[in-house]
Amino acid sequence: MRNKTMVRICDGRIIATLAGVKAERLVPMAQALLAGSIDCIQISYDPRGDQSDRDVAAQIKMLADHFGDELCLGAGAVRKPEQVRMAQESGARFISSCAADQTIIRMTRDFEMVSMPGAFTPAEIDTAYRMGGDLIRLFPASFLGTEYLEQLAQPLSHVPLVAGGGISVWNMRAFLDAGCAAVELDRGLMDEVYKPECDYGVLAETAKAYRTITDNERAPRNRNLK
Repeated sequence: MRNKTMVRICDGRIIATLAGVKAERLVPMAQALLAGSIDCIQISYDPRGDQSDRDVAAQIKMLADHFGDELCLGAGAVRKPEQVRMAQESGARFISSCAADQTIIRMTRDFEMVSMPGAFTPAEIDTAYRMGGDLIRLFPASFLGTEYLEQLAQPLSHVPLVAGGGISVWNMRAFLDAGCAAVELDRGLMDEVYKPECDYGVLAETAKAYRTITDNERAPRNRNLK
């Protein structure tokens, strides 16, 4: 399963990240993303505790039960081994973290899920990969910029990277061209979900615009997209 998930993430190149979304919005939100050809979604745990770990796991399970293999689901902001177990039991296929934790990486691999630990410096990236990370989450990517990636290309070209944090319709192509295997999209793609009245048609069209970037290698001209 792990290899198939890796292929799916790297072929799709886009991971939509959700945090603190109301449960009743999850299914129509996922339908809108699928309409826009985005099928990798991660639900993030809440480090502040406003949303319980059980609630997050329940959201993953809701989507897994409803969509099955149509979605490639993951858990984000994972900090504890128990969160890995809960995500796996709920149907998650990959685990994303802000840092590299050997226990979490090992547990993720034991469950045949893709491990996506976070890293910032070249030493952290190398360490996370040596620990067993499948895809290394470069975070916050927008702060580092694509020139940073170009500097990493020679010594760490063997490490597959996922750019997370501040990725938008305007810089996504640059990060992909700089060598990232995939990108994480949060507020730039998902703003519509957090509005009091969500327009799922707008969300689908926004998802299509991001997909256009990966397919046609050019940015859309609609400046209303963020």
